[in-house]
Amino acid sequence: MTRRIALYRTDLRERESFFTLTSPSPPLSLSPLLILLLCAAFVLPDDAIGQDRRVYRNAPVRQVIEDIQAVTPYRFLYRDALITGKTVSFEAPTDQLIDALSRALRRHQLQLQVDEARQQVLLTKAPKPDPAEPPVITGQVLDDLSGARLPFATITWYEGKRLRGVAANAAGLFHLPLDAPTARLGNLVLTASYVGYEARQINLNLQSLPETLPIRLMPETLFGNEVVINSTVLDAELDTTWHHLIRPGLFSPLGESSVFRSLQSLPSVSLSTAFSQGLNVRGSKADGFQVLLDGIPIYNQSHFFGLFDAFNEDALQTVGFYYGVTPAHFQAPPGGTLSFVTRTGSQTEYRWQAGVSNTALKGTAEGPLWDGRGSWLLSGRHSYLNAVDWFNNASLIEQGLDVDRPFRFPSRSGDGFNPDRRALLLGSSEASFYDLHGKLYLESAGGNRLMANLYVGGDKTLHSEAVRTFEAPPNADSTRLLFDQSVDTRNTWGNVAASLHDQRTLRANVFSHTLLAFSHYDSRFVKDDFLYPPAEKADSLGQGKPDDPPRQGEPNYNEEDFRPRFDSFEHENDLFEWKLAQHVDVAPRFGGLFSAGYALHRYTITYEENSIYRTNYDDTRRSTQFDLFAQYHGTVDGLDVQAGLRSHYFSQGEFMRLSPRLHLRLWPQRPLSLSLGYSRNYQFLHRLYLEHENSSDVWVMSTEDQAPGSVDNLTAGLYVKATPDVFFQAEAYVKSYDNLRQHESIVAWRRDHPESVLLTPWLHDNTGRARGLELMLRHKLGPVLWTHSYTLSKMEISNEVINGGDAFPADWDRRHQITTHLQGTVRPYLSWRVTWLMASGAPNSLAYASPTEAGRLPAYHRMDAGLTYNRTFQGLMLEMTASVYNIYDRKNIWYRSVEPFVNPPQAARPVTYRPVDVYDLGIQPSFSIALTF
Repeated sequence: MTRRIALYRTDLRERESFFTLTSPSPPLSLSPLLILLLCAAFVLPDDAIGQDRRVYRNAPVRQVIEDIQAVTPYRFLYRDALITGKTVSFEAPTDQLIDALSRALRRHQLQLQVDEARQQVLLTKAPKPDPAEPPVITGQVLDDLSGARLPFATITWYEGKRLRGVAANAAGLFHLPLDAPTARLGNLVLTASYVGYEARQINLNLQSLPETLPIRLMPETLFGNEVVINSTVLDAELDTTWHHLIRPGLFSPLGESSVFRSLQSLPSVSLSTAFSQGLNVRGSKADGFQVLLDGIPIYNQSHFFGLFDAFNEDALQTVGFYYGVTPAHFQAPPGGTLSFVTRTGSQTEYRWQAGVSNTALKGTAEGPLWDGRGSWLLSGRHSYLNAVDWFNNASLIEQGLDVDRPFRFPSRSGDGFNPDRRALLLGSSEASFYDLHGKLYLESAGGNRLMANLYVGGDKTLHSEAVRTFEAPPNADSTRLLFDQSVDTRNTWGNVAASLHDQRTLRANVFSHTLLAFSHYDSRFVKDDFLYPPAEKADSLGQGKPDDPPRQGEPNYNEEDFRPRFDSFEHENDLFEWKLAQHVDVAPRFGGLFSAGYALHRYTITYEENSIYRTNYDDTRRSTQFDLFAQYHGTVDGLDVQAGLRSHYFSQGEFMRLSPRLHLRLWPQRPLSLSLGYSRNYQFLHRLYLEHENSSDVWVMSTEDQAPGSVDNLTAGLYVKATPDVFFQAEAYVKSYDNLRQHESIVAWRRDHPESVLLTPWLHDNTGRARGLELMLRHKLGPVLWTHSYTLSKMEISNEVINGGDAFPADWDRRHQITTHLQGTVRPYLSWRVTWLMASGAPNSLAYASPTEAGRLPAYHRMDAGLTYNRTFQGLMLEMTASVYNIYDRKNIWYRSVEPFVNPPQAARPVTYRPVDVYDLGIQPSFSIALTF
């Protein structure tokens, strides 16, 4: 009689099925018991029969592992590239398969280590013992399903009662040198963890260390991709205090997942409105905040005027956010760095994902290459705002382009005035955005990796055929006439970035990384009815300070020398960057990690402008930047040390600068710990702004006449882990800025006008001082995680030609900020989250035009909420998210400006200018649905 078992033949290249179970020829007469046993052989599963034998002939090792995992409770830990292309031949009973596989793998110089207690099998290369060298554990942390590396994963262990740990690098690789006492222990239990994955423990035999230790972690169902934050408390590699707040997959108040929105939950990031074009971190300007994708800058950080990230979250493996003392291997402008990494496609199976939100369609495809030695990934997203006008899509376009933003009259300025007499009739709006991510990945048997990444993204927005009522110049009798003119507003940008990475293990404790990349960015903004500041201003203007109390009376915006002017404005920007960078990581015998390397950049930037200030202006500049850096990060006698130095050379102006970085953390693993840090950072490229206009980003470079921006940053912190469920931190900072490039709300109303409405390049010598105190309390109440934060901060700017040289608050300065975030689960597949944000009012830009204006706008507050459903049905994973931005429809004031209105025919002037309060986005529901199969 026969039964079936899998048999593999390399010449057939397909899986056939059969195995033979033989038994002695039955006698002519059978006992009832024997008949019963023979019948059971056909009914019982294979693993229920002790005599069953599995027969493999040239079978792929991966398939043998999958068979063993299917019929036994054991899970295998291995690296895909280690077994790709390898086959085995053996036969053995089901209960002896692991031992038989171990013997068969010896000809490939591979070994198995079995952990009976945890039912785990570790498959590694057979070690080559060197008694002269102290033992070093070298390993990789991998996604168990796809085989992708997990960058910056954490590996911990106990030495006695003391918790120790190291972090993997960007390649998911870690080095753990063992001292002599630890090496004599015999066994060491390591715990690998990564946010969004189930932690795994490995019991390692120190007398038979593998050449490379693979640790495979299983993804958890309800968690998105990780954001690794590094500054003070999170420089300690074992802490994940803020990770629950900023998983991009779980924070999507406007339908599309957003890291930028989630970062606003941090006390170090200033609260901003829906249409914000950047982050202000600890007092820095938004252009001081750098966004990297696979090591290369992306020069427009968001789609559609800040509503959506410029990246598709489905294509992101991990994110690093550095806002305090940034490691020296980053160039790190004054506001910090947000570093994205494109995730690696699955090396084990083909996967497909399709999704839709109320604003965009998206899809992702991935799969293995070269028999599992590599993989590919392609992920795209495109909006359909024009096709379906639901959830207020048309209004979003109009607000973004500043053609129909909701407003109100401040007290008294609108008394008896009809707001419907606005000097603008709306036209038609259209908008679209897109992004495309691609990645090719190849890994050798020795663990070396080659990766090619591509990003293409852009926006196109248009409001056409609007009609603006203009006021003609006065006639000979001083009368003025009105005329209507069709006006358009256009805004486009595009960014293409590509990078090639080579990562190699040179020795057991030496790792190298080479990067060759380029980024090309272009943008164009055209507005036929741009609002220019008055030609002259009254002698009293600029005398008040934004924090002064309001005075009696209202400014007369209709005086001849104080009337704003509408006219056309257009600018274009083109930026091209090449980058070559290399660095080497060395894990020394005494512990920690030492890194050293260089980065070479080549920039070409063109800026063109047509305005009432400049006609056919065209400026092109080129520069080379060369940086060197060295850094050490390790723990010495309970003191976590991160020390580094980075040098800069910038050929445009022949600038030479040094950036020291030092961060100390005392007792990082104890219930009470302290930190102290200092750094100096420089900025050579600067982003420019228009007054209250959501135009595409425009970039210029430092020149021989305009020195680079810089900041000196001093930070300190106190951290208390009262219980596993309660954590408190307090951080303070002082930052001193030089050569800030912009403060548009001041310069727009200066007596001496700049040569361009792009104000930042023309006032390049501003200085600034920021200081703040940040408090955070996190505690868990049953299934609910509750986080509170409070920030007291101040950011002031000064320039001798503004405000008499006295300091004034930056336009993003908010003195007080409170955030409360709650999240929990109703069922294992259903989670919820609520975030409430409150901040004191931002400075009022009109206060610089008139001392009668209040110095600050009213306080800002709103609540965002969301619900996520995530479940798997027969291999099909469904994820649905419903979110509401500004759930109680708070009418928050975004800014105060001047708006023209048409007077009745009997009025002395045909047009009156009135101050108006422009609102931020009101209640905005959204949804997203994604299927993975």
